[in-house]
Amino acid sequence: MTAARALVQNPEARAKAREVLEEEVKPRAKEAWREARPEIEKAGQGLKRLARNVRDQYRKGRRGD
Repeated sequence: MTAARALVQNPEARAKAREVLEEEVKPRAKEAWREARPEIEKAGQGLKRLARNVRDQYRKGRRGD
């Protein structure tokens, strides 16, 4: 809580925090997202495929095929 108070009360600390956020944190987060996104999308496609297979097997079982 004291760090938050320091930022509220100290404009220089706020400026430094903003600078670190804009110059270091955001660029790293954007790069990490760019690297992770294809794997996340691939996992999503795999889950959709799994859900389709489960649905098809369930329907097949209900029909008695």
